[in-house]
Amino acid sequence: MSLGGLAYETFRSAGREEYLMRIGPVEAPPILIVPPLFEEMNRTRALVAGVMRALAGKGMSGWLPDLKGTGESLEALETSRWEDWRHDVMAAADHLQARSGKTPLIASIRGGCLIDDAAAAIGWWRLAPVPGASLVRDMTRAGLAGVEWAGYAPSDSLKGRLADATAVHQEPLRTARLSSDAAPADIKLSGPALWRRSEPGSAPELAEAMAADIVEWHAACVVS
Repeated sequence: MSLGGLAYETFRSAGREEYLMRIGPVEAPPILIVPPLFEEMNRTRALVAGVMRALAGKGMSGWLPDLKGTGESLEALETSRWEDWRHDVMAAADHLQARSGKTPLIASIRGGCLIDDAAAAIGWWRLAPVPGASLVRDMTRAGLAGVEWAGYAPSDSLKGRLADATAVHQEPLRTARLSSDAAPADIKLSGPALWRRSEPGSAPELAEAMAADIVEWHAACVVS
């Protein structure tokens, strides 16, 4: 299904079909965006879409997969395993390779950085990578308001794997963080930490800055 520059298609992962949203031409250099996890994805959806539109405006194509049990997936979250999500990222990268004829650059955000290392890519770009234990604490605090894990129902196994997860170092890798983040990074970007807000929001200037840095990093990875 396609509407203007926005298109939806499916990719096959472990015997099931999952959805991909694409903005930009199929034949353009592909950027696979690995989204934040759980409620952080809802809070940053407009930001991710803004990055994808900006990438398309710079001659790239942005691809956003739905992981098993998330987004438009027909699977239930409670049946999803950590290995399923890692495999989904791998399968999505393979799909981009087949569709565009080019190996993608992977751009991961927050918890997405925990599941991006096994996929085939020319390079990795990560925004505000976070240990899984920090995400578990945030989701547990959300439960204190009376709604367990903000209404999500992952299995105990997935919760346990998330709690132990840390981002695996990859090469070539570029790490971006917000200016308000004291942790080390290759670049600091100005903008709000939308994943910390109680409601979804947008940040057009941050989206544009993210896309510009991704494009520059893609060019560097292609040369190397």
